[in-house]
Amino acid sequence: MMKNMFQKLTFLILTLAVFLATATIAQADPIEVRTWHDLHNMRNNMAQATVYILMNDLDGTTDGYSNYNTGAGWQPVGHSQDRFTATFDGQGYAIRGLTINTENPLTGLFGHAHFATIKNLYVLDADITSSAGTVGILVGSMEVSNIENVTVSGTIKGTGVGTTLFGGLLGRQAGGLVKNCAVYVDMDQVGRFVGGITGQMTAQAEIEQSYFKGNITSSNPNVDTRWIGGLAGQFGGRSMITDSYVIGNVTGTHVIGGLVGFHWRGGAAITNSYFAGTVEGNADHAPVVDDNPVLSIGGIAGHSDPPQTTDDGISQVVNTFWNSELSGVANSFGGGEYDATVTTGEGKTTAELKTQATFTGWDFTDVWHIDPEVNDGYPILQFAMVTDAENVSEIPGQLSLNQNYPNPFNPSTVISYQVAAQQHVRLSVHDVTGRLIAVLVDQQQSPGDYQVNWDAGQLSSGVYFYRLEAGGQSLTRNMTFVK
Repeated sequence: MMKNMFQKLTFLILTLAVFLATATIAQADPIEVRTWHDLHNMRNNMAQATVYILMNDLDGTTDGYSNYNTGAGWQPVGHSQDRFTATFDGQGYAIRGLTINTENPLTGLFGHAHFATIKNLYVLDADITSSAGTVGILVGSMEVSNIENVTVSGTIKGTGVGTTLFGGLLGRQAGGLVKNCAVYVDMDQVGRFVGGITGQMTAQAEIEQSYFKGNITSSNPNVDTRWIGGLAGQFGGRSMITDSYVIGNVTGTHVIGGLVGFHWRGGAAITNSYFAGTVEGNADHAPVVDDNPVLSIGGIAGHSDPPQTTDDGISQVVNTFWNSELSGVANSFGGGEYDATVTTGEGKTTAELKTQATFTGWDFTDVWHIDPEVNDGYPILQFAMVTDAENVSEIPGQLSLNQNYPNPFNPSTVISYQVAAQQHVRLSVHDVTGRLIAVLVDQQQSPGDYQVNWDAGQLSSGVYFYRLEAGGQSLTRNMTFVK
């Protein structure tokens, strides 16, 4: 009797263990996105534990394009009442031809992202027209999310009286991190807070190793278009911009900066960054004092809030420069004042901006690089040496990782991948908990196709993940080992 009870109890425990293991594996399995229908359907499950992976380029020839990119166009994934909190991994693939023409208050591929992760993605040739709201090609409003290894290109145009926050990548960034991102966008007649990467940065938001190449013309007569910057329109709340740059032209009404429009109170800092382009105001739309238009224009910032106390944090600009020849301005900031104890940026000539020796404290080993034949001779971020191109629409997925074959497998399988530039490559295998199982490749590799055979004979059956890391990108797929 006791033996039978023990056997039944053992069976129940084993059954429960198998069920829990199966549930864990099922939760860990990413959801594949192959068509525009799949992309659209992400809005039906935006929970934080959900992981979406893009399996191929999406463009005008992909199933479902005309369903979601004509008329009013794409309806953003996530909104203020139901935010996108999941993970979206583009795996180096591109979404091309995204079209939006809307009054939606939160506009972009994603409308509202909260505690989300979006990475390894190209969104190219986007065409966005908005008459109201918070607008970015990737995300309208982002809160405490991570955006990494994302490149966007296209046009953004504002048409209405309600247009407020516009950014090439994000309309608004509250907390969270933007890293290794490239923005190639032309912005026309856009809103009140406008930036090449984000319209507003607050709540300890961070931009790191990212750049904007394009033109901003913010002169919408229907809107008070006043805080315009090459990277961010309104910048404050202990936010940080580090190792980033702008190459382009920034035109607004009366508060315009090469990097940020309004450098707001609260310990916000710009470090190791630069601006190379023109900065212009529009006296016809500027406020008038004693019959004179008031313009506040600077190579770094349009306006700085008055000095703060040490309790609030001192806003500052460190090792950051602008092209004093090209910009048309001789001053770092146009209005307001910085604390007397901090630096406020420095103007450099074109020749100085192209000379490594003039950049004291910059990391030219792992972060920056200067080559007269690259980026017109200006400093370029090392990840951008792979992503940067004269015609960004022609950028292919620079790194690709194929599904292993066979899959499921026993006991060995082949993993193949492609490298597009000379770079350090790491290929590793992990279990469902994220624990490292094996490192299959960890070395410099030249452009080309590669394949690796992996034998799992000493391991237990189950789902495993293999990750390819190179050039600032990280691509992940899963495979199933069945004994």
